[in-house]
Amino acid sequence: MNGFSVAVLISAGRHPVSGAPRACRGDVAAMAMGKSLVGDELRVIHAGKRDEPSLQDYMAYGAGTIDVIELAAESDVCSALASSLGEVDLILTGGRAEQGLGSGLLPYLLADALRRPVLANVIDAKIEDGGAGAFEARVRQFLPKGQRRRIAGPLPLVIAVHPIAASQLKYAYARRVSGRTEILSDLSASNRAVGPNWTVEMVPRRPVRLRAQDKKSAHARLLSAIVSETKGGVVAFEGTVVDKAQVVLNYLREHRLVEF
Repeated sequence: MNGFSVAVLISAGRHPVSGAPRACRGDVAAMAMGKSLVGDELRVIHAGKRDEPSLQDYMAYGAGTIDVIELAAESDVCSALASSLGEVDLILTGGRAEQGLGSGLLPYLLADALRRPVLANVIDAKIEDGGAGAFEARVRQFLPKGQRRRIAGPLPLVIAVHPIAASQLKYAYARRVSGRTEILSDLSASNRAVGPNWTVEMVPRRPVRLRAQDKKSAHARLLSAIVSETKGGVVAFEGTVVDKAQVVLNYLREHRLVEF
């Protein structure tokens, strides 16, 4: 038995193209990290529907029993998790969900609700005994441009695992059919969302910028590649406003940017 408890949160994954239910890649990496820390003592928790089809994929990856916090679609997931995981020393999550809001804010909101620190973009971790019953998590973080950083934090702690974290879990159909779910608590009626009423709108299309076609011959393009030439256009200083507008219109017609 370990002197600390670890739980991993899993979400309902969806394939980005087909939309088929599947295990979320980031949550599988978090589950692999949890198993490397505590083995079969890892608690796997899902907040949502008990009959979610993607849960079977997590069972195939080694989650023998999944504790489900049954929630309605409009329920506040963060407060439900905070009330159920207050005694867990280390909480592992993926970076973001593959459906729904998918904002990646859950680890931070959960850590704020539990009043504990959060470490994000973690690619590997280990727990060390700091003495006097205190444990410390030493992790390696993913940074841009291939950089990495090692950092440590005392338990209790929330860790958001980066999707590129190593995962040695193997998919087995026998585990998929032998796994089971257990209802941890049913808060679907009492835990309603109290946040803002979000409005979903379509993203407006960006205007396409007009670009003149290059109508040079092959010889002219070869010369422009080997000889520097001054780029410019027609500057209409003389004439009335109508004459100058006609110069612009002729240019647009020449490059087929207008049809009149």
